[in-house]
Amino acid sequence: MTGRLESPEKETDRIGEEFDADACDFCDRYKRRGLSKSSRLLLDFILNEGAQDKTVVDLGCGAGGFSVELLKKGAASAIGVDLSPKMVEAASELVRVSGFENRAKFQVGNAAEAELPSSDIVIIDKVLCCYSNWRPLLKNAIDAGRAMVGFIVPRDQGLAKWPFRIGVRVVNFFQKRRGKIMFYLHPLDVLDRTLQDSGFTRQKRQGSRLWLVFLYTRPRLPEPEQAQALAGRF
Repeated sequence: MTGRLESPEKETDRIGEEFDADACDFCDRYKRRGLSKSSRLLLDFILNEGAQDKTVVDLGCGAGGFSVELLKKGAASAIGVDLSPKMVEAASELVRVSGFENRAKFQVGNAAEAELPSSDIVIIDKVLCCYSNWRPLLKNAIDAGRAMVGFIVPRDQGLAKWPFRIGVRVVNFFQKRRGKIMFYLHPLDVLDRTLQDSGFTRQKRQGSRLWLVFLYTRPRLPEPEQAQALAGRF
């Protein structure tokens, strides 16, 4: 993990404030270009497994573009959680103009702590790297995810690993001086083991220039059996 730790409250406040300032840019970029390349990869992975009539939870939903794309492809509903009130406003407006306001709801909250409904698909798109402690966020995703958990993290593997880590250290040096959010690289083998210990199997892994995209699936369990299977995993 790269970056200086700070209190969870201060960290989440900082994330919310910084993304408040970027909300309009995120929304405008989605309207002009659609999803980023890495997000499109994850979307394709999910669609290959099947999104029709599925329920979605989008953790760190940003301006809501990923949820809207899944709703366009037949997802039954989407719930998004984000630390930024401005992002939640942008996402709510996006689903309204897209005609999905009756099938989507976005709320301000910490995705690592929010009470989440049990859902077929859980998305964590470029969010784990904002948290110094990844475990509560992933635990919440696993608890909520009945069938799929998809996430995107920095490309901290292979030949690019050490140049990437050096680059993140440099970026964090300037982020710290500017009072901005830090970026964290988490142990991908431990994330993988945590998901597998919870009954998930890695179905897809693919890299873009800066990101790694993962999709994990498991047989969908009835909710009481899911709760029993998760007991003692964390």
